[in-house]
Amino acid sequence: MKKFIIFLFCFIIIVSQYLFIADAAFTSSIEVEGNIAYMVSADEDSTVIYDKGSQIKCDPGEIVKIVTGILAIENCPELSSVVTASGTAIRSIEHLRVTTAGILVDEMMTVEELLYCLLVYNANDAAVVLAELVGGTVDNFVKMMNDFAVSLGLSNTSFSNPGGYDSNNQYSTAQDIAVIFNYCMKNSTFSQIISTFLYEMPATNKYTDTRYLKNTNNLINSAVSDYYYKYVKGGKSGYTSGGNSNSVSFASKDGYNYICVVLDAPIRDFDNDDVTENMSFVSSKKLFQWAFDNIKLRMVANTSTYVGEVNVRLSKEFDYVSLVPVENVNALVPAGVNAESVFIEPIAELTKPSVDAPVKKGDLLGRAAIKYAGETVAEVDLVAAFDVSLSHSKLVGDLILRIITSPIFIVIVLILAVAIGLLCLISYRNKQMRRKQRLRNNKNINKRG
Repeated sequence: MKKFIIFLFCFIIIVSQYLFIADAAFTSSIEVEGNIAYMVSADEDSTVIYDKGSQIKCDPGEIVKIVTGILAIENCPELSSVVTASGTAIRSIEHLRVTTAGILVDEMMTVEELLYCLLVYNANDAAVVLAELVGGTVDNFVKMMNDFAVSLGLSNTSFSNPGGYDSNNQYSTAQDIAVIFNYCMKNSTFSQIISTFLYEMPATNKYTDTRYLKNTNNLINSAVSDYYYKYVKGGKSGYTSGGNSNSVSFASKDGYNYICVVLDAPIRDFDNDDVTENMSFVSSKKLFQWAFDNIKLRMVANTSTYVGEVNVRLSKEFDYVSLVPVENVNALVPAGVNAESVFIEPIAELTKPSVDAPVKKGDLLGRAAIKYAGETVAEVDLVAAFDVSLSHSKLVGDLILRIITSPIFIVIVLILAVAIGLLCLISYRNKQMRRKQRLRNNKNINKRG
């Protein structure tokens, strides 16, 4: 019984550790509400900080509008161009229960104003008007959206409308959304618009008064303390058909930049104040705070770090050469981790099993993965740590061995052997024939005598 209890206790510990690491790229005590959560560095290293179901396909909801926005920006260089809202566009969403900016048929607005309606206020009428402008028809624009996803190498994303309203054929993953948003935030026009908290919409031919559009991303709303986080530079939010919340946000602090995606998060009273909260915002804020407080850039490998070795042929000096990183490597890891927590291992399929001398110090021989908590945080090329000279006698011996064991040489030897055998056989037969002829001649001589 005692052995069974010990076994059960160990089993629970192992399984719980496995599940915990599977949920987060960096082990931590942070808990995030929402069926899907994903945080990644927006810098070149693209380190995954937190991962909970990032490759699960789901309804992206109104986050889809970031694709509509970036395509409109890239295909409408003159943002001051005036657009007239068509009856087809406005009437196409009248039956839907979705957010609109109240755009009227034949209302004249600039592309820029429509973009603010779309990206700040989540307006679906603006999405359709822009789709018609850029694509000619909404169907053509949807094709452009899907082509855009393909151009980014996204295979788990499909779009069916420009606003993100309900559709069975519209899906994406948190990982794909992060890739799209990272691309979008590199566009200065997009990042400026999406970071605007309050936009004053000027009068149009249909409205005489100014309309005020407040950003639906409450992570940049300083009036809501549960959500507001001053380092968030922009984002997009929305709801799922089931009433849960989605959001994607970008935050920057002290040179560190992160993108956070939280999908299918509940709406509930998490702090017992009799007010329900959007848990996609609460979870995003928590992840940003944790990352900025705990993740730091540190050197995880240098050019003198021994990583492994590669066998060397044709040298009397050494039969191996050591591998070291080609450069010093910095990576995002939790603050305070010790050197033993980070390890480097050669990637077998990218590292040569053996090489022939001569080898020069610095010769590229492979690539290694730098890992922390079972996750790859960086990769680096591996090079020879020292010179290995060539032995000419071994080279000659190797050439001779290669020649005599080569298929061509073996075939030539067989041909020669067969030819010699045939010559011997022919010579033997000729000798036999001459012998018989001599015998016959001798018999004839004897008869005459």
